[in-house]
Amino acid sequence: MITFRVLTATAIAALIAATGWEPTLAAQSGSETGAPSTEQIESGRVRLPSGVEVVYRIRLLPLASFPGLPPAVVAQLDQRKCMVPQTYEAQAPENVFHGALERKGSDDWAVLCSVNGATTLYVFFQSQFTAPIALRHQRDTEWLGSEVLGAYGSAWGIALRRPSQFPISKSSTFANRGDLDHDGIEDAFIEKSSATHYFQNGSWITLESPP
Repeated sequence: MITFRVLTATAIAALIAATGWEPTLAAQSGSETGAPSTEQIESGRVRLPSGVEVVYRIRLLPLASFPGLPPAVVAQLDQRKCMVPQTYEAQAPENVFHGALERKGSDDWAVLCSVNGATTLYVFFQSQFTAPIALRHQRDTEWLGSEVLGAYGSAWGIALRRPSQFPISKSSTFANRGDLDHDGIEDAFIEKSSATHYFQNGSWITLESPP
């Protein structure tokens, strides 16, 4: 069954504030004026929910790896000293994309931003690039995965989801796909679970995909 969570910008900010923590590992030293300009590796040991302790390595790419980003978006990310975490299965730069996320016809951006061991999903609406929305926030080690035994990396991935790809059921708010006229954000724990964030009437609706 698909479940829904509707979050206002105020509620999202409160959730992020509630997750305050002190990271024990941070591979990026950054600079006083902006984000690191070269690839970084965040690594360490962490205990999985199963109780097993594993070694992890997370690749963090600099903003220069995404030349399509609008300068105004780059400025905001650089100010926050963001680097973009890559999943363990990445074959090319990922976790940055654009689409019509605010409304039909808009050209907006979604970016995963890692700083000091924690990542935030930021959304930049074309109507106001200088006011990014912090949609979700968690430690970089919260979601880990591996294709090879012992080689753990980030398992958090985001991607563009078209209306035709939304998880719809007869019991959902969007039982009729005609109610959807712009894109959403696929927010995935690779090989585990995924959700779709959709902006409507000033709020985000999150549709959890069935297992």
